[in-house]
Amino acid sequence: SSGINAEWPLRPGLSYFISRINLYILQPISRVPTPHKMRSFVLLGCLLAVAYGQLGSSCIYMKSDTSTGYAYAGMSYNDGCNGCVCSPTGLALCGRIFCPHKCQHVNSDGVSGWVSHGAVVIKDGCACTCGRGFGFGASEFSCAC
Repeated sequence: SSGINAEWPLRPGLSYFISRINLYILQPISRVPTPHKMRSFVLLGCLLAVAYGQLGSSCIYMKSDTSTGYAYAGMSYNDGCNGCVCSPTGLALCGRIFCPHKCQHVNSDGVSGWVSHGAVVIKDGCACTCGRGFGFGASEFSCAC
């Protein structure tokens, strides 16, 4: 046996964390003298709040194929124009670059991103192609229904 559990989730679920809390925190706290238990439970509550916030935080972005992507704390990704990193609070930290060769698009999930010139997307039942716009450095969709 290699010692690797194939069923181990990439991101452990809440039941795993509850079992670990019981094993490593609640059982030892039961042996703590009564005056110190309240402080221990307050500390436990704070740790749980931080851990739950970290687990639930994610950044949502549009992938290059216009599908919706998810990045978790510390992960980097590209929204089609800018390099981004997902913060621990789920805030996208992106370099703001001007992308004259891209069109901004909102996918079917309502997530915004960028597509390159020549990309065809469906908007309101029409085939729309990203291309050069009329202003300096502008790009826009031209649609054919």
